[in-house]
Amino acid sequence: MRNLIKTVALLIVSVFVFSACQAAEPEVVPEYETESGTNVNLGGFKLNWGYAKSGSKEDNVFGFIPGTAFADLALQRKKDIENNNNCSIDVTYGDFGSIGNVVQTSAMSGESIFDIATDESFVFVQYMRAGYLAGLSSLIDVLNTDKWGTPSMLQSLMWKDELYGVVPYAWPDLLYTTFGYPIAVNENLIAQYGHEDPREYVEAGTWTWDTFEECLHQYTHPEADYTVYGMATHDAYFAMMMFLSNGVALSEYADGSVVCGAYTDPGFAALERAQQIYLVNCRECFHPDDNTANVVSNFKAGNSILLTTYGYDLLGHSNSIMYVMDNVGILPYPQGPNATPGEYKGYHESMRYSTSIPINAKDRETAAFILNAMYEPFDEYKTKEDIIEYMATQTFFDIRDARVYANMLENNEYGFFLEGARSLIQETVESNSTVAQLREKYESQYQEIVEKYISHHYSAKIALYGDDTNE
Repeated sequence: MRNLIKTVALLIVSVFVFSACQAAEPEVVPEYETESGTNVNLGGFKLNWGYAKSGSKEDNVFGFIPGTAFADLALQRKKDIENNNNCSIDVTYGDFGSIGNVVQTSAMSGESIFDIATDESFVFVQYMRAGYLAGLSSLIDVLNTDKWGTPSMLQSLMWKDELYGVVPYAWPDLLYTTFGYPIAVNENLIAQYGHEDPREYVEAGTWTWDTFEECLHQYTHPEADYTVYGMATHDAYFAMMMFLSNGVALSEYADGSVVCGAYTDPGFAALERAQQIYLVNCRECFHPDDNTANVVSNFKAGNSILLTTYGYDLLGHSNSIMYVMDNVGILPYPQGPNATPGEYKGYHESMRYSTSIPINAKDRETAAFILNAMYEPFDEYKTKEDIIEYMATQTFFDIRDARVYANMLENNEYGFFLEGARSLIQETVESNSTVAQLREKYESQYQEIVEKYISHHYSAKIALYGDDTNE
């Protein structure tokens, strides 16, 4: 089992309330630079930051547990900004969803409450479309994707040629619990039954749909009074990841227009294979209980060798898989023939720690300056490789696991779940209808989703990042 004391900094359970510091004008230069490379006298500006949290409100520092390395770095960063720019930063915490609700209420009333707001993108999507958030493209360098997130990570926060939110991508771990769905591997059972470590297939480039099927059968072990199954998974998670595993995006350009990926040839092939594996070829290899909570419990109990899991269940709380099991590997979903080798897709319905500037912030430019300075990379973790190496020693059991996980985070897609775009994919493994029949059934619904929502997200993506639309 991972040392919980060492890894506690990586748990996303945030929340603490900062007290405003007395403004000063010290001569000490901070240990970081903003993108402008300068300090600015902000004249005692008091910034109010609403920050969503999970768990209790007690003793947290921007998502990190006090007394740990990341918490200390974040707290020092806050103090440096206050001291060197003559300002104060007051942070108010609330549950996920509640911060966005305050943004909505204040926008409707005209009262300025938060200058910066951090919550789930699931909440901000609605308020962005309603005009309650300020566009960011003129306030920060949104093209700095290493700092603010890749286009695919931010797509839910794009609307009609503008970006309305970013994520702290350069900060270690804050996004590691907010996406899905990697495969967790009980490496102890792999060794017990004499199987080859499936990480080897990933390294060799042979982690394909065919290899996956073979492993599901090999990993299913009927015992005298119980069965160890090849995989425990929620059916919708399985269908979504199989769909993405063929190099398909949930929405993309094809033949000059925006379409749902399910209506492309690679998407069709992926859904057919998902249906065949889950309902026909390997039905007996999947644990029969596909409840989202129970699949995790069954994996922890040793009732399956593989698990399709959400990041939060993997490492988001003290009872997470990585903190209560002592030898767990991480795999991407196997790649189909249309996938780019070595590029592993992830999926999100909502990005936690999405950060926006409300439309009625007291001073948007000043808020953007402070946001920009606060979310600079920490000196000790300047690069992605620095973060991967840290995660490999403190959270995961093998650097290969950390690399796969980081790869999936970087390439994770917005699922347009709120808009209803998962229906066809999920029903693929829940009904006896063929994929062709399901595509016909949902065609008008998906066309409406494209016209009403997806096309406007894509117009922003093109305006901001160029016309290499499916990157």
